[in-house]
Amino acid sequence: MVKGGTMPTRQRKDKILKRIIYLILLLLITAQAITIQRDTLKNGLVVLSVEAHKIPMVEMRILIRAGSVYDPAQQEGLAYILNQLLLRRSERSKEAPLDMIEYVGGELSPLIGEDYAGFSARILSKDLSLLIKVVGDILTNPVFDTLEFNRLKKETISRLKANMDDPYYLGMVNFRKYLFAGSPLNHLPEGFDSTIKGITLDAVKNFFKKYYIPNNTFFVFVGDFSRDSLLKILGNEFEKWPKGGRPNLNIESPRPPAGKNGYIIKRDISQAYIFLGFLGPNLSAPDWLQIRLMNYILGGSGLISRITNEIREKRGLAYSAYSYFERFHNGGYFVCEVQTKNESANEVVQIIINELKRMQIEISEDELTSAKKYYTGHLPLEFDTYRKMANFIAEIEKAKLGLDYLERFEGLISHITLAEVKEAAIKYLHPEDFCLVIVGDLKEDDLKFEDINWIR
Repeated sequence: MVKGGTMPTRQRKDKILKRIIYLILLLLITAQAITIQRDTLKNGLVVLSVEAHKIPMVEMRILIRAGSVYDPAQQEGLAYILNQLLLRRSERSKEAPLDMIEYVGGELSPLIGEDYAGFSARILSKDLSLLIKVVGDILTNPVFDTLEFNRLKKETISRLKANMDDPYYLGMVNFRKYLFAGSPLNHLPEGFDSTIKGITLDAVKNFFKKYYIPNNTFFVFVGDFSRDSLLKILGNEFEKWPKGGRPNLNIESPRPPAGKNGYIIKRDISQAYIFLGFLGPNLSAPDWLQIRLMNYILGGSGLISRITNEIREKRGLAYSAYSYFERFHNGGYFVCEVQTKNESANEVVQIIINELKRMQIEISEDELTSAKKYYTGHLPLEFDTYRKMANFIAEIEKAKLGLDYLERFEGLISHITLAEVKEAAIKYLHPEDFCLVIVGDLKEDDLKFEDINWIR
């Protein structure tokens, strides 16, 4: 039992020990941050590398600015199909690239997002040359096999149709569709089954030729290798990959209808899947750390966030309730997601809106301090594996944060004021101007809104 408000000795020691471990890890990571090297080959290919020799393994990321946002209208899913096709078996090689890597115990898989497409790989250090050779063959000598292309389209269409039976997937697809109406961000990277049907092999080839160029690409390597040797191997493998004219993408900011807009997708299910959100900052937003701290307090910190506390802990209306921001080069969004019983949907939506409003008025110093401690304490855990380190370095490059970002991070967080976090809440939260999508056994009359525009 705690007397006089003091913490039991063992708990206090455990807390101090954890803090010491965090500080040690942070110092180690800070030292590692200095070793992030950024090199550019003659053809414009950027290489980010971190030597780490604890285990004989290498993590590799290939990121090409050729994600789904570059899909032409009515060809949504084109970037996805290309990305998947490049790792398929062909008549020329008789063996898929990923099979060649798996044969030596490695991993090679496609990566596709809104901004970037590429590949993720992991391999033993002794086989790094093989991995680079396989990737080099994919990027400089691709095979667009007609049989595999047709098979991939059929598989993708079948999977997308099956996905629509998942209430969560159905809700997110429609949330993006309505929030980003008229924008290439209006779809998930895999596109729609209706648009996949119309994609031709010629369109895939043209997309590859336009975007898969070295000066539109960056590599990340983390693990057991020598930087000098790595750059020599890369130079030999990719010296004949021709530099191209890097395409510019000009996307007008989407303009969803002003005010409260709702859409109910009726399904005979016991749970209501709720998505409430609005447009948000892009990847270059200068106040991103203020936004992160603000959302940690609002709905991004699990059980201690306001939304989770109000919906789950106090009222028992849902098992999980959370919010997050998703950012891209040409836009972004905020969404709060909750699954609750159909009869509780109206109450849950009202709670979300109330918490958005309260966030713009009331934030305490204690809440801000807690958020800061989480982010500075959690940072070392982003690097407890080579995989996490490679992913984090890729994010640094995407957002152009600078190679010294890890060294500056704790200072950047510590200097953020309560006023700046409140300002972020006022700027980026829109409780009177949102998109609401609900999948469930509900009618419009079940939600008591007098001023909502229901999309039919």
